[in-house]
Amino acid sequence: MTQSKLRNITAEIVRERLTRALSIRYDICSCITCEDDMLAYILSRLPVQYSTTEKGAIHTLAEKNSPEEESKINHLILIAIDIVSKNPKHKLKEDRQELFKLMLKKIFEERGIDFRNYHQEILKRRLATRVRANGLKSYSEYMNFLFSNPEEYDKLFETLCINVSEFFRDGDIWITVKYLLENLIRLKNNNNDKSIKIWSAGCASGEEPYTVAIILKELLKNDLDKFSLEIYGTDIDKKCLRDAEEALYPKESVKNLDPKIAEKYFQLSGGNYKLKSEIKNMVKFLYQDLTTPDLIENTDVLFCRNVFIYFNRYLQKELVAKFHRSLKSKGYIVMGKVETILRDFNELFEEADAGANIFRNK
Repeated sequence: MTQSKLRNITAEIVRERLTRALSIRYDICSCITCEDDMLAYILSRLPVQYSTTEKGAIHTLAEKNSPEEESKINHLILIAIDIVSKNPKHKLKEDRQELFKLMLKKIFEERGIDFRNYHQEILKRRLATRVRANGLKSYSEYMNFLFSNPEEYDKLFETLCINVSEFFRDGDIWITVKYLLENLIRLKNNNNDKSIKIWSAGCASGEEPYTVAIILKELLKNDLDKFSLEIYGTDIDKKCLRDAEEALYPKESVKNLDPKIAEKYFQLSGGNYKLKSEIKNMVKFLYQDLTTPDLIENTDVLFCRNVFIYFNRYLQKELVAKFHRSLKSKGYIVMGKVETILRDFNELFEEADAGANIFRNK
């Protein structure tokens, strides 16, 4: 087989991957001219591994690449998209970046939810899901669709606020949290303070605050009634809040539960797990947009796990200051495992447990 023919096979395979990547990009021009330029950029930098047969060549590229080679191809695709989209060879009919900003402004003005300081790339990927689901081809078409079909806003918000949660998610962290709550109860008893306030910010469908409620129920036992206990779960997703209040969960959500705890606090309902009222009644759910100044005051422990990753740097700083105001002196904030933002604010917070990503308010 000639090198030219092998090169053509390579081009077909890479184009198929490139086209797939462009199918969810409504913020850039993806016309055939731009796509050709992106493909040329990739092929000029792609070290093709040829084999002796046409079938072998296809397998080499499509199926038998090492993870490093796959990563290199995908990285080249991203670079090519970025370079060509910033410097197209033709005049653009519309500024898609400005249309994206205009759409976020429209959502804020229409529904009062401000996504403008959220992580832009995450928003674009999720927004593309709704554009594609409705068979549309641009942000401008989607804005017109929202105007004509206001019920689409509910589906849009569900997509933009995708939440993944489960009871006792990241089990090793909850071992530390249990120890933290034990110490908190001991300190409260020593100071004759019988109030405990917990805030789960970005609580999704309620697994996190309910997990806290289960731990406190187990720790306090018969002394539960002696405490003024407040546990709040807040989120921007109203559907998630409705699900949290219903407290009916699939088997996957309770997979980390000790079987004895599951039996003690849940009852089976049509293949799902229904949380019993003794735990359900311990938690109050509220709608809250974290981009607004609203907060839960005088909290002892604040959970905000894997929420910061959705916000840009400006809003992250605003949230840090907000949570600092929310927490009592020496109160604790539990962050997500991959979030490091609080390490940049040691004038407000200090590390309490680096492994569990728990910080203490100064």
